[in-house]
Amino acid sequence: MKVIKTVVVFDQGGLIDSKEWAKTHSTYTKAIRAMVHPEGSKKFVIRRRTSKKDSLGARTSQWNRNGVTAIKQQFLEKLKDLKWQMEEPLNISSILASSQVKNPKAKDLFIEYPSKKVISEPLHISVGDIDCYFKLPNSFRAAIEWETGNISSSHRSMNKLCLALMTGQVEIGVLVVPSRKFYPHLTDRIGNWMELSPYLHFWKKVGGFVSKGILAVTVVEQDELTDNPKVPYIRQGTAGRSAEGSAKIK
Repeated sequence: MKVIKTVVVFDQGGLIDSKEWAKTHSTYTKAIRAMVHPEGSKKFVIRRRTSKKDSLGARTSQWNRNGVTAIKQQFLEKLKDLKWQMEEPLNISSILASSQVKNPKAKDLFIEYPSKKVISEPLHISVGDIDCYFKLPNSFRAAIEWETGNISSSHRSMNKLCLALMTGQVEIGVLVVPSRKFYPHLTDRIGNWMELSPYLHFWKKVGGFVSKGILAVTVVEQDELTDNPKVPYIRQGTAGRSAEGSAKIK
C-alpha cells in the first residue's frame, strides 16, 4: 500500500525533529507499505467498484465495494508483530484529577440554563479504546487510529487523539485515512482525507492546550486498481455501513 503523505496538524515542543517521532513514523509507514492484497501478492491491489445490477441486468445506484475492517486488521497485525499494544483504553480522568479542576475557576464549570446552576452530576470519562498504542524510549507514547467508519467516525477518532494529547496520555497521535482515489472503492461513505481536511484548522487550535505533543494525519492509497474479476473484493464487516455494503457484493 502507498503512503501518500503525512500532514502534521500541530506540533508542540518541536517533536517533529525528535528521534521518537521519526521512529514512530518510520515504523507505522513501513507497516502500511508492507500491506498486500490479494494475500500472497507483492502489492496492494483492489477491485474497482462496480455498479450492482437488478434482476433484469440494468445498472442500479448501488455499488459493489471493498470492505475496510480486514484492511485495518492487516495493519494492526503488522504493528502487533512489532510489539504495539492493541485496543488501549482511554479516558479523561486525568483532567478531573488536575489541580485546575480541584480548584475550579468559573471558566472550567458547566452550567445549566436558565437556572445557571453548576452541573453537579459526574460527567462520563471514558471515550473508548485507541486502536494501537506503543511506549517509546524517554517515556514517549504513541497512539494510532485507522479509519474504518464514516466521516463522523473520523471526527471521533481525531477528537479522541486530541483528548489523549491534551491529558498527557500520549505525545504522538496519528489518524490514518484513505485518499481521494482510494475511498470510492471502499465501504460506502468511509471517512477520507478530502472530507476531513477542512476541519484541520479547528484541530490545529487544540494544539494550544497541549504542552508537548504532535498530531498528524497519514493518507494512504492502493498500489493498483483493477477490473480483473480474479481479484476478489476485500471482505466486509458485519456492522453499520459494512453490513449494507456486504449485501451489495454478489
